[in-house]
Amino acid sequence: MTRKRKVLVVIAAAVLLLAAALAFLWTNLDWIVKNAIERYGSQATGTRVRVRGVALRPGQGKGVIEGLTVANPRGYAAPHILSLGAISVRIEPRTIASDPVVIEDIRIASPLVVYEMNDALVANVDVLKKHLDHPEKPATRGTKTAKDAGRRLRIRHLAIENAKAEVRVAALGEKPRIVALARIEMTNIGGKNGAPPEEVAKQIVTAILSEVSKEVGKAGASRLLENAVERALKRK
Repeated sequence: MTRKRKVLVVIAAAVLLLAAALAFLWTNLDWIVKNAIERYGSQATGTRVRVRGVALRPGQGKGVIEGLTVANPRGYAAPHILSLGAISVRIEPRTIASDPVVIEDIRIASPLVVYEMNDALVANVDVLKKHLDHPEKPATRGTKTAKDAGRRLRIRHLAIENAKAEVRVAALGEKPRIVALARIEMTNIGGKNGAPPEEVAKQIVTAILSEVSKEVGKAGASRLLENAVERALKRK
């Protein structure tokens, strides 16, 4: 085989490998995004984040994320502190393989937050917010972790609509009280240069929890919860 032919064979092999890699990324994009949400979401919240399904249409710059849940901190009865409804996403297609990845718009419809107070009158929302402010540093796993850490996200607009909070004292079996939350709107999450996925997740979850705490306070629900505990203690 001549030198020229060898070079052509190497180039052809490289093109085939590149095509195979691109095909894998394209056909497995849903799975990649699902796992990224679960990984970085769990890292940011310190609890288990799970996604039922992801359906992306890269060519159209659109996608849907379904069944995203955030587990309650340990010691609380409800399985989830956050259950997000249907999440629609519009992404700038040309940035999918770039850094930062630019997400034009995210719409979250009808999420449910469970505001739960334990026997010590500590709310699960406060526990989660504390972890978001002081997250545990993940163990390093070599070059792959360093490479993943370099990927950044920028979200130009996010809206959360028709959200509700279920306020309850699970241990006492009190009837839950439903509190409607105001519309949450955020812009330019991650800044011009983007931010690491776990930081973006932190900003979004913190905004939701802050709104929950504010609305629960307005409704006087926290005082009702404290009174319920006091009544229960007096009955003993």
